Amino acid sequence: LCIMGHDEAIIFEKTYGVLTPELRQMCTDMVERGVTEAAMESTATYWVPVWNELCESMELKLVNPYFIKQLPGRKSDVKDAQWIAECLLKNLIKGSFVPEPTVQDMRKLNRRIFDLQEDVTYYSNKLDAALHRCGFRLSNYVAKITGKSYRKAVELIASGVTDPNELIKCVHGR
Repeated sequence: LCIMGHDEAIIFEKTYGVLTPELRQMCTDMVERGVTEAAMESTATYWVPVWNELCESMELKLVNPYFIKQLPGRKSDVKDAQWIAECLLKNLIKGSFVPEPTVQDMRKLNRRIFDLQEDVTYYSNKLDAALHRCGFRLSNYVAKITGKSYRKAVELIASGVTDPNELIKCVHGR
């Protein structure tokens, strides 16, 4: 963290950890020193917890590291915070688009639902393959292996029913 004044003098400089209490302390230190605008590099997902901690307290800019490196001046890990603060102070950087927290939460939920659906498909296919190896070709007689007919037939097989005429009675529709 590097806080600079309008005369480009460093007012405060400190290194913080990545755990929530340390990030909260960083936010508190920034607010106490009157920070209203901050910028950070968008490196992988490491910026997300910092952003989440600061987003309600100040205006934030998420900066592409490639753009920061293209600006003239010194660039090293030790000088990063100071360099970004100086660039922000001189209005040399433009922030990337970051959706509102509600939209971010909706995206996370959507990704989770998509992942769960992939899991359902994966395990349904594994079940069908296992049944094929045991001589039950249920998927030849149903539209979907995730449908009611298929599930009902699997339940009958699990309960010991193996008569094809009984199993075919579970299949609904055409």
